[in-house]
Amino acid sequence: MNLRTGTRELIYSVFGSPDRDRLASEIAQTWTDLDYELHAAGSDGVTPPWARAAYRFLLQAENCLATWDIQQAWTALLSAKRAMLSGFRDQNKIERVAIALRREANKLSGWRAKAIEDLICGKDGKVLADVSSEALRMRVIDALVIRDDQYHTTAFKILLRRRHLFHLFLILWISIALCLLLSFFGLLPFAGTKQVAIVILFGVLGAAVSVGQSLLSADISAKIPAQQIGSFVIWMRPGIGAVAALVALVLLHANKSFHLIGYLDSTNLPVVIAVAFAAGFSERFIVGAIERIAQTPAKADSA
Repeated sequence: MNLRTGTRELIYSVFGSPDRDRLASEIAQTWTDLDYELHAAGSDGVTPPWARAAYRFLLQAENCLATWDIQQAWTALLSAKRAMLSGFRDQNKIERVAIALRREANKLSGWRAKAIEDLICGKDGKVLADVSSEALRMRVIDALVIRDDQYHTTAFKILLRRRHLFHLFLILWISIALCLLLSFFGLLPFAGTKQVAIVILFGVLGAAVSVGQSLLSADISAKIPAQQIGSFVIWMRPGIGAVAALVALVLLHANKSFHLIGYLDSTNLPVVIAVAFAAGFSERFIVGAIERIAQTPAKADSA
């Protein structure tokens, strides 16, 4: 076990991981399904090729799970399920998979959804019934490959987005730490270490209250990719609140000369705390503005 895996295991033991737990549950269920299919096929003596392939894919999925390579583990798990489908002897079971896949194609977009419908549906939109069971089996497997490719592509895009967000997360907190360090050495002429630390603390508290309210009103039926991206943004929002509180502190001190926001006293600690908390709580407006700016190019491209 390397340092990275050990660190993740330590964090997992404290905070848990819904993504990892869900994947582990799917792998365990697939092992059970594989055992059932083997016994149903009467393969007690010689293991058929599809079972050996599924077995290897499941072992690969478990190895990736142990090293926290979640995306590759899902890739191996879905490959194991496709290998098991090639061993199904029940025609009705294959048709049931095709029917569910046709409905699932409605969640996809672009050429993949059309390709899945072309593979498993006729001109009347119904699942193909005028082909042999083996032909239908291969069509369903090919359609599953296309569907899984869509999910893998989406997961890769999520990883890229989360990597960018993680870099921004580091920049935020490194900047906050530098502000504390500069105030400690007296390089911030407008505030001392005590005031900066209090401002950061109440900015984070304000952002935490804002995040809590957002989670209470969040739509639990939102799609998983959106929730996966949003789950990481939640951890960024306290940092945004702390930065907003620091900016509010700068404005308070600048207000001594310009009186832009009335006669607020930057030396009055309760006033500073109230302004820092309000600035941290208002981070939701900053996040909303960033999201609107990010969505503008997408809308322009689709127009």
